Amino acid sequence: MTDKRGIEVRNIGKSFGATRALDGVSFDFKPGEIFAMVGANGAGKSTLIKIICGYYPDYEGEILIDGELKQFSSPHDATNAGIATVHQIINQGVVQTMTVRENLALAELLNGDGGSVLYRPAQIDARAREIAAKMGLDDIDFDQEVSELEQSERQMIAIARALATNPKMLILDEPTSSISERETEKLFETLFRLKEMGVTILYVSHRLHEIERIADRVGVIRDGTYGGVLDAPFNVRQIVTAMVGEIEHVDRHAPVIDGSQTPKIEVRDLVIEAGQPPINLKIHKGEIVGVTGLIGAGKSELASVLFGLTQPVSGEILVDGVPIYSKSVRAAIDNGIFMVPEDRANNAVVADFTIRQNITLPFLQKFFSNPLGLLKHGHESREATRMVKAMGVKCESELSNIGELSGGNQQKVVVARWLMTTFNLLILDEPFQGVDIRSRHDINAHIHANRGDRAILMLAADLDEVLEVADRVVVMNHGQIVGEQHITDIDRDTLLHWTSQSPEDLKLQA
Repeated sequence: MTDKRGIEVRNIGKSFGATRALDGVSFDFKPGEIFAMVGANGAGKSTLIKIICGYYPDYEGEILIDGELKQFSSPHDATNAGIATVHQIINQGVVQTMTVRENLALAELLNGDGGSVLYRPAQIDARAREIAAKMGLDDIDFDQEVSELEQSERQMIAIARALATNPKMLILDEPTSSISERETEKLFETLFRLKEMGVTILYVSHRLHEIERIADRVGVIRDGTYGGVLDAPFNVRQIVTAMVGEIEHVDRHAPVIDGSQTPKIEVRDLVIEAGQPPINLKIHKGEIVGVTGLIGAGKSELASVLFGLTQPVSGEILVDGVPIYSKSVRAAIDNGIFMVPEDRANNAVVADFTIRQNITLPFLQKFFSNPLGLLKHGHESREATRMVKAMGVKCESELSNIGELSGGNQQKVVVARWLMTTFNLLILDEPFQGVDIRSRHDINAHIHANRGDRAILMLAADLDEVLEVADRVVVMNHGQIVGEQHITDIDRDTLLHWTSQSPEDLKLQA
């Protein structure tokens, strides 16, 4: 006979070769609670999640459900036991070559009798719409291929499908890293309903203000070991201290802007899409400008034009007062415009390359000797090692495969790539997705200490992340700039009002 004790993990240990990822970690997850798990990148959170959901069947310790010992040999076993997981890397949770409808109803597609799979369009459509309705996905195109969707839409599909299994335990790893504030609110409403129904929710996020708001308890993992549990009420500072100890203050010295000086970067009457108003923006030498707004406000579209990924309808981009024309990414890089893209896994990291190769990739010509055209490995190695040390990347060496690193350390490598050499403009598009507070601090500190007379543009939907970094905050809404404030004169209510204005409000304001 079992008792309803929920899910327990006892003395969990896991090694990868000589690396000890987890050592004697124990937590209990109660029915009807939101249990947040925190820890620095590489602390072992994802490893523990993968053990609970059956991804790693070989581990030390025990998993118990309602007091009964369980041993999962596959994710399928864990799913059958009532454990549903949405992993941090969204593309692992969707089939990009399938439609939205097929992704939502994937379980039905795979439930063939006697090994056969029959495609029943009416049943698949009905089930997909039922699943979508639970997450409020009313305006999504069911016929669209998932590869064509935004990252946030893929995230919502993966979450909706996980909820469709009516799980005993729902594990969410960085669920809000790429979804809008409105979508986040929908998710939280759903989590609160599940909590009332007795579902156990294991919530992993680096957005500590979310954890402060929704979690009943917080479990801490530090360097692969048990770091304690906090019971509500708690605040962000207490969570940070439990995770990494005290963090030193980043020295921020916003430059004094002389309006008569030529801006380092100027966007002049730039029309990104036909029918949209022109964008005008100046970034002065040594200035970090943060652009915020809801997902879909036009931030990433602006970044794409600046980095040569897409071409504007009209307008100019000027560097030190001189117009430049970036017809391609290569041309943008040659013009000294670099970008850390939003989707690290798909658009920044080369998974099969070493850390060194990932850092030096855009600038390989710098490391070739002429006239023989041989790669100067010593020079390349010294530069990569310098940046690894400067950014505080945790790794065995710069020859380690980047896939061995945690998400935060991978992001440090991507940022290091573009800070290795001089630039005119560095664009950081959602640079803190899936990045812990320590790694955020390290990236932020390095950028502030090495900005020099260069221009930096940071784009993020999370206002708190922008305020951590920027000297000036610019708000975009429906493809246009609707207001800005200097960091010394921030009014959060006004900034949030600007982000949430409707198109009708903007027309009346114009």
